[in-house]
Amino acid sequence: MKSIVSLLTLLVGVAAGCSSYRIVRNERDNSAVWTTYRTFAFVDTSRIDTAPGSIGYRTTMEQVKRAVATELTKRGYQQTDDSRMAGKPDLLVNIGAVVNEKTQTRQTTIYEAPRYIGQYRYHWQSQEVPVGTYEEGTLSLHVVDALKENLLWDVAISSVLGKKGVTPEQINEAVAKVFTKFPGKQA
Repeated sequence: MKSIVSLLTLLVGVAAGCSSYRIVRNERDNSAVWTTYRTFAFVDTSRIDTAPGSIGYRTTMEQVKRAVATELTKRGYQQTDDSRMAGKPDLLVNIGAVVNEKTQTRQTTIYEAPRYIGQYRYHWQSQEVPVGTYEEGTLSLHVVDALKENLLWDVAISSVLGKKGVTPEQINEAVAKVFTKFPGKQA
C-alpha cells in the first residue's frame, strides 16, 4: 500500500514536469487594474470550527497565510490588519483547503478473464478495479477587491499528500507555483 502511494506520487511528479503540484483552476477578472491596489489582508477564519482529528489544521493554515503574505509582499503589496485601519484594505485574501480520499484503479485485460468453458452466454468486458487509496489535497485562494466586493483571482492547486502530512517547505513551494500565474504585479 505504501509503495503504491509512493509510486503514484512519483508518477504525478513526472507527469507534471518534476513538480508534484498541478494548478486545477486559474480564473481572473481581466478588467481589474492591479496598479490601484496597494494593501491586502486575510479574511478572518478564526470562527470556523475545524473537524475533530484535524489538530494541525490551524497551524497549516497559518503556514499557508505566511507563504501567501510573502509572495504578495514580494510583489509590492503591504499586509494590513483590518482592525487597525480606518478603512478596508484594498485586497482581501480568502484561503481554503480540502483533503479528499481518492481510489487508485487499474483496468483489467483480456488475459485476466476466466477460461471459456463452453457456456452459451459467456461475456467478459474490461473494467476498472481498485488497487489502493490515497489522499489528495487542494488549496484554493480567492483574491477579492475589498471595496467593490468583486472576485479578482480564483486559483486552486492540488497535490497527492504523503502519509506524514505537509511540511512548511512543501507549502512554500506550492504557493510559489500558484503565484507564477498571479495576474497582478510580478515579483
